Amino acid sequence: MGDEMKLGDVLHQTSAVSLLRRALRSGRMPHAYLFDGPEGVGKERAALALAARLLCEAEQPAPDADACGECTACRLMAVGNHPDFHLVHRGLHKVHPERSVRVSKGLFLVVDLIRYFVIEPAARTPQLGRRRVFVIRDAERMNDEAQNALLKTLEEPPGEACLVLITSSASRLLPTIRSRCQRVPFGGLPRTFVEAELARQCRVDAASATALAALADGRLGAAIRWQQMGVLDALRDLAALVPQFESDAPDAAATRLVEIATALGQRASGDVAPDDDDEAAGEEADDADSPRSGRGSAKTIATDVLRDALKLILTLVSAIYRDALVAQSAAAELRNLAAFTRLTDRLAAEWPQERLDAAVRAAAEAESMLDRNVAAQLVCERLVLTISGRVAATA
Repeated sequence: MGDEMKLGDVLHQTSAVSLLRRALRSGRMPHAYLFDGPEGVGKERAALALAARLLCEAEQPAPDADACGECTACRLMAVGNHPDFHLVHRGLHKVHPERSVRVSKGLFLVVDLIRYFVIEPAARTPQLGRRRVFVIRDAERMNDEAQNALLKTLEEPPGEACLVLITSSASRLLPTIRSRCQRVPFGGLPRTFVEAELARQCRVDAASATALAALADGRLGAAIRWQQMGVLDALRDLAALVPQFESDAPDAAATRLVEIATALGQRASGDVAPDDDDEAAGEEADDADSPRSGRGSAKTIATDVLRDALKLILTLVSAIYRDALVAQSAAAELRNLAAFTRLTDRLAAEWPQERLDAAVRAAAEAESMLDRNVAAQLVCERLVLTISGRVAATA
């Protein structure tokens, strides 16, 4: 059985694991949980471990024990094939029976996904054991219609169904959803632990581990994924681009930002979205971020992948100006990007504090624009204009 199936292997989340073990020990498990905390700190690992324990067929285990790892249910869980376990995520739109859902971009967990993959199977008799377990990844991506449709299942779950909603942004869930779930808070992981795991799992050097751990801010899963995506390469590209923000061609700098984000997104997804997808071609033609629209990257990339990558680029932009602010405050030892001190020292020497602060706020404003579905090129143009002082930051 993999480590991901044991609560004991969810590290540095003592409070969350203790809460779950107490519930198991009491025999009175809530029918719905909300695992709330930063991305990549062990929430999904804990959800899988809880699901394995709830579906385990071991005879008379200790009340708060982990899944046995030996029974049929545990073996099926280990290979991801248990008929009563349901991991629900946005990517399932690609296998939905309705064509109108399949050709969507998968930006949200829409009501059709929640009905087909949660509400309907929750009402059916379990195939193997006593209950079904549903884990909903990125639950905050449910739109209001989907959340309202799920309310009845949360209020009156059929049989002994258990639902675990995983989120890094609980405030985006309706109050009625939050109130019907037992919240389990997860915190960030110690930076030293993240650095050590990066060195152990990814074989990165100390400087890279330090930078990735600082950028990830306690999120090991994010740090590992970013290393695999080549985030530090993107950071080097950004460091070369930042001085061009004050040039007379902000649109060119913005286009370069989109290109860097596109390359990052392609590495994250492992491929480029195909141009000959018959089902998706009609919708992509009208996408403001699609190359067919004449804006954005010269290469095809799914809209949600591009926007996620661009949010990461905005994190890196903010980190550069944040380090300049730190250097300006004579606390250079607190800088996160040791490899880029020449750039951040120059910014600290040449820019007043108010302007550096405005640059950090500009990155936050740009992320807010992405959340409002503003086209990537327009977001980047606004960012460059704001950082260069041509327009004022509003975030």
